[in-house]
Amino acid sequence: MRASIFAGLSVCIAVSCGSAVSQAPGKVGAVRMHIEGINIPHIANAPFRAKVVVRWDQPLVGGGTVSKMYYTMVARDSQGRVRRERRSFIPADSSDEPPLLTFSITDPISDTSTICTETTMACSRGLFRARLDFVDDSNDGLPAGNNSTRTSLGQQTMNGLTVVGTRETEAGTAGSGGSRRVALTSTEVWYSPDLHVDLSVIRNNPQTGKVTLTVTDLVRGQPDASWFAVPSGFSLKTAGAN
Repeated sequence: MRASIFAGLSVCIAVSCGSAVSQAPGKVGAVRMHIEGINIPHIANAPFRAKVVVRWDQPLVGGGTVSKMYYTMVARDSQGRVRRERRSFIPADSSDEPPLLTFSITDPISDTSTICTETTMACSRGLFRARLDFVDDSNDGLPAGNNSTRTSLGQQTMNGLTVVGTRETEAGTAGSGGSRRVALTSTEVWYSPDLHVDLSVIRNNPQTGKVTLTVTDLVRGQPDASWFAVPSGFSLKTAGAN
């Protein structure tokens, strides 16, 4: 059984669903882009830590593209607790560190979610319920609709792990009136059965461009306990507490 993750890898417009946000400043009607990070299910006995590098090649109205990137550090311990970050985009050719906005710790043992904001050094803790929706991996976990086709890409090795590849292509329409045309959106996923995590996702959309999520610097084994603790100097407020 593999975790149902396809919906968690989508690129969303004008809805809050992601790990990073980008909007052209000062432009009315500018595209607001939210990118959902790679899903990490809360399963036990598969600990690791890694960096997830995200690149967005955004098409420009007059032609060409502008490229942005960020990375996040993620970890899961042997109890199934997950820590991940949210950072801002920076230019793809920049050597700067993407600004850290928030980080979260979700704990299926205590049923709590802790979200910490870097600028205020404040954390809030509330109720959390881990998703337990699993689907049969014989169908690759990717639901194909009436206008989509799914292709197996076989196997390869990433970060020392065997991964299984799948590409789904969906036909839609773009434009309006006489300028309407067929537009193909594709999502390529390379999934690790050992970790129950995608190690690579490439999504192409004619309107929003190309988004690539790549897991790097993967280290298997129990992360340090500090990854799952509120850092020193941060305040903590628990929901319902006075």
